[in-house]
Amino acid sequence: MKTLSKREKLLLKVLLSFVVVLTIYYIIIIPLTGFIRNSGNDTDTGRNDIEKLERIYNEYREIKQKSSDYMSMLSKKNENTTSLIEQWASSTGIAKNIAYTRSSQSNIQNKYTRITTDMKIEGVFIQQFVKFLYEVENSDNLLKINYLRIQPALKGTNTYDINLKIDNFILK
Repeated sequence: MKTLSKREKLLLKVLLSFVVVLTIYYIIIIPLTGFIRNSGNDTDTGRNDIEKLERIYNEYREIKQKSSDYMSMLSKKNENTTSLIEQWASSTGIAKNIAYTRSSQSNIQNKYTRITTDMKIEGVFIQQFVKFLYEVENSDNLLKINYLRIQPALKGTNTYDINLKIDNFILK
């Protein structure tokens, strides 16, 4: 076996310490700095995910609330649509202008009933009709204005003839 000189022993110690330092650097320091760097990004990503989940949950609650409101409107056994229209027309002052009102009923998917009411209003001022539309739109019933046609009336100035189709939905 060969003996090593002091210089060779010193070089071996330097080489060994260099290998130890490199090993510590690559095994401990680089992964630790990567972990520290990524932990900030992971925290931000986690916060963004939590905020996104909160927004989705809020949207879900709003949709669920609207759904329950619609179901309560559908299940309500309300008055006849024609009588509601007559009430709104008399309260807005256009009852005398109604030429006709016709209702027809149809079933949708054996679960809902749609009542379609066709009406014609002749010689009405637009302000009165807008009040009537406001009453229709702000009622507690599930109503939809399906068709609206406004044309100038033949008699009188600033009056209009209006054809209107209103759909009312109820749960069977």
